[in-house]
Amino acid sequence: MLRKHLIVLGAAGALLFVAGAQAKPRMTTDAAHDVQFANYHTFDWASTTPPAGLNSVQYHRVMQHITGALGNKGYKHAPHGDLTMALTVGKMTKIDLDTWNHYGYHDAYTHHEGQVALDAFDSKTKRAVWHGQITDAINPNKPDAAKLQAAVDQLMGQFPSH
Repeated sequence: MLRKHLIVLGAAGALLFVAGAQAKPRMTTDAAHDVQFANYHTFDWASTTPPAGLNSVQYHRVMQHITGALGNKGYKHAPHGDLTMALTVGKMTKIDLDTWNHYGYHDAYTHHEGQVALDAFDSKTKRAVWHGQITDAINPNKPDAAKLQAAVDQLMGQFPSH
């Protein structure tokens, strides 16, 4: 009986592992409720310097793609624009803790999630007006340009139109 129980637990654990490996990117967005995006017409970047250790060509490619997507939504790139955009691309360390039996077995493991985050600030007031983030979008150890592009497309689909 104990052996059968262990086999069932092992199979369930394997299924959970496979389901976790196939997890889809998770996206979250948030906007200030009292902000009228129709009042914003232009934007500029807070910084165009990629973070240390990140492929600078790929980082600027993502910025250009976001610039194009914002243009399609009615915003124009201009120095000292109405909105200041901040882009973060990188990896985040995540620690997961498993506890799944009555003997107190538990296991902690660390993994890295690739994330893309975009923040928009009102340039005059410096107030955050929009935040979007997508995690598990890219493998930080082996970035895939197509997956990164798809993550940015998904994120920009949620950005408010002008």
